[in-house]
Amino acid sequence: MNYSLAGWLNLLVLLIILGPYILNSLNRKYLKTKNKSFLNLVKILRKIHKPLGLVLIVLGASHGYMALGGFRLHTGTLFYISILITGSLGGAFHRLKKKILFVWHRRMALITALLFLLHFFFPSALYYLLG
Repeated sequence: MNYSLAGWLNLLVLLIILGPYILNSLNRKYLKTKNKSFLNLVKILRKIHKPLGLVLIVLGASHGYMALGGFRLHTGTLFYISILITGSLGGAFHRLKKKILFVWHRRMALITALLFLLHFFFPSALYYLLG
């Protein structure tokens, strides 16, 4: 597998991971549906959220290694670190059931999504900013 394919696979996994939040938000604000198929889809996505988070951690590391040939400071590195922090907060919430951990997990998920956009659209941004 080349790094480009791994990157697109990572994007697909990330979108599936974000699926329950996006679909629930859409449903709360616009759709307001109680359709069984829709709710079952959200339930399935919630069930695979945690395992896919682990897949994203492994795939993200391999994508970065293949693309850069090792560890270097890059927008992808920042994105990857945010994935690790988001996953750690989610895992801590799952284990400890403290609401503040879930709140921070969601906040970090937003930061992660923004860092993804930076990485996707401006992958060399750090090179320009840091000289």
